[in-house]
Order: sequence, then structure tokens, then C-alpha cells
Amino acid sequence: MRRQAAAAVLRTRGRFRLTDRWFGTFLVAPAIIVFLVVIAYPIIRGIWVSFCANKLKNINNPIWNDFKNYQVIFKKGAFWNYFGNTLSFCFFTVGSQLVLGMLLALLLNSGIKGRKFFRGLFIIPWTIPSVVVAILWRWLIQQQYGVLNYILMRLRVISGMNLNWTNDPHMAMLAIIIACVWKQLPYMMVMLLAGLQSVDRGLQEAALIDGANQAQSFWHITIPAIRPVLVTCVWLSITQNFQQFTIINNMTGGGPNYATQTLSVAAYKEAFTSYNFGTSAAIGVLWMVFLFVLTMLSNHFSDRFGRDIV
Repeated sequence: MRRQAAAAVLRTRGRFRLTDRWFGTFLVAPAIIVFLVVIAYPIIRGIWVSFCANKLKNINNPIWNDFKNYQVIFKKGAFWNYFGNTLSFCFFTVGSQLVLGMLLALLLNSGIKGRKFFRGLFIIPWTIPSVVVAILWRWLIQQQYGVLNYILMRLRVISGMNLNWTNDPHMAMLAIIIACVWKQLPYMMVMLLAGLQSVDRGLQEAALIDGANQAQSFWHITIPAIRPVLVTCVWLSITQNFQQFTIINNMTGGGPNYATQTLSVAAYKEAFTSYNFGTSAAIGVLWMVFLFVLTMLSNHFSDRFGRDIV
């Protein structure tokens, strides 16, 4: 009787386990379906189209053409120009965000009066849509009546309201960098501030007691403590700016003379101006490969820093 009862209990447990397994699968299935439809299928479709001749006349019937799209990209030589513009834009944008974000985070972490008010004030640019940011900064840098030109003129940096930001290659790149830094700086500031607030103050006080100054305490105590946060912030900012399209396209349109044409703008123009969807997909695939490698490196450094802290 005991053996029969034990066997019945085991059979019941097996049924419950099977039911739980199916129930878990049922809960996860919608997320898997959404992932396959929204992420996996577009990526696979984009990779396939990058090896096809896919223009407007055969948009629904791409024709396989091997590596011709990639050959066209590299033969023109324009890809390296777009890639260089993207790297230059990301380097100065992310670098500016990191330095200014750290300074603001240190200021808000220092216990100044009204820090809650300033924290809320600094967050405002982050809440503004990118299209609105682009329009706002186009007005600010307008040649004849832009506020920025007026301020520079009053400071005697320029002789008059004659600085045309969007017609000069270097000034156009500077303009979109300023606009993107203004928009994205609050996110960097908030992330770094959260990291600073998690640092053990006892270690900082011990370093000061042992004779270290504020700068030494910052470089040898604070920075190592927030390295995982720094790596994550920099990686997220790089990927975000590598994909930046709205502000660049609405402020300069990739000009003048392709000086601000990044990979995102180039892919858009190939697809919706030249209607060459195969070449656009090829640019996107190369772009994706670079970001994938960058992500792997970021994860490697994040794991290593995490082990070092532990």
C-alpha cells in the first residue's frame, strides 16, 4: 500500500511538473514571438537584402547579386568618409558628455543648496523630443537672428551676425555635437551621479586621513569604484550616438559637402533618396557588425571590472 501511495504521489508530481513546464512556456511564448517578429526577422531580412539588387522597381522581388553592394560601397570610397564622420561625431559627443556629466554629477553630489532643484532643471533637455531639439538649435544658430551668433558678437568673438554654421563643414559638425550633447547630457549626469552616491564614503575619508588630497582620492578611490558605471555609460552613449539620425538630418541633412553625413544618414539617403535598398542594407550590416564587436568588448571590460571590485 505504501509503495502504491508513493507511486501515485510521484505520478502526481510528474503531472504537476509537466503542467508547470507548459505554463512557463506559455508565459514566455509571447515575448519570444515578439522578439522573432520585431528583432530577429528584420535583422535576417536586412542581411539577406544586403546581398541582393533591390531597387524601387523590384522592391518586392530582390535579386541575388552576391557581394556587389559591398563592392560598390568600398569602390566609391564614400563609406570610409561616412564611417570617419560617425567616429568623429561619436568621439567628441561622448567625450564632452562624459566630462561635463562628471562635473555636474560631482557638483550635485557635493551637497550644495538647491541640488534637487538643479537636478530637475538639468533633466529638462532629456525630456524634449529629438525633432524639437533639432528645430530649436537650428533657430539658435541661425545666421541673421540666431541667439548664439548674437552672444558671440557681443563677446567680440565674431565681428557681426555673419557666421553661417551649416555652410561650414567644421562649424556644422560642431553645431550637431553641441545639440546632441545638450540633449543627452542629463542621462550621463544621472547615471554618474547614481554611481558617485554608491561609493563608500569611508574609503574616501580614510584616504584623506592618510594624506591624500581630493584629486588623488577621486582618481584612486572614486574612479575605480564607479568603473562599471563609467563603462556602461560610455558604451550606451556610443551606441546611441552611432545611431543618431534625427538631430543630424534635421539640422544639416548630412551637409555641407557630406561633412556631417554619418552612417545613419547615408543609409537613409541610399534607401529613400536613391531608392537603392540593397546598398542601404549593406551599410546597415557593416554598421551592425561594428556595434556588435563594440558590445562584446564592452561586456568583456564590464565583467572584468566587476570581478576586480569583488
